[in-house]
Amino acid sequence: MSRTTHRLLLLSTLILVGSASAATVKLRPQGTELTRLVEQALSAISTKELPVTLDSSSGPILSIGSSNGVAFNPDVSARVLGTGTDQRIEFNPNGPQPLAEALRAELTRFIGLKAWTAEAAKLRLSGADLNGDGVIDLTDFALLMNNYGKTGSLPGDLNGDSRVDDLDLRLFGGQYKP
Repeated sequence: MSRTTHRLLLLSTLILVGSASAATVKLRPQGTELTRLVEQALSAISTKELPVTLDSSSGPILSIGSSNGVAFNPDVSARVLGTGTDQRIEFNPNGPQPLAEALRAELTRFIGLKAWTAEAAKLRLSGADLNGDGVIDLTDFALLMNNYGKTGSLPGDLNGDSRVDDLDLRLFGGQYKP
């Protein structure tokens, strides 16, 4: 069987086989009010098929007010300080937006969603959008298949086991809709 024929057979299998998964967002909200608002925001984009939950063990720190005493511009609802694991997102307590709206806007940016909707979260957090263009399509399938049978941290390793194999195809199939 040629490699192309094998890929087409796998693609037809993808349409029939799916798998449920979950997503966690790593953030460290400071205080009960901010933690409650983050959990509410995440529940709004969570679905039965893709529950989205908070993991507060690592990630950027979220806080209300300034950590360094520098005043906020009154027209700014939030600001990001630092990079990577040392990132801090501070929310202006007197900003132009209510805190819940400012939080959703920053989380939309941080997670990389096109909108704060369950569908946008499913596209972004399922892991099946391998090229990050906001669409799960044959381009993503091609990336997965180019790494099929390989090991390591590769595009297409949707279950994180350092192998691109049939389990990843099933996860992809749960998200791909022709």
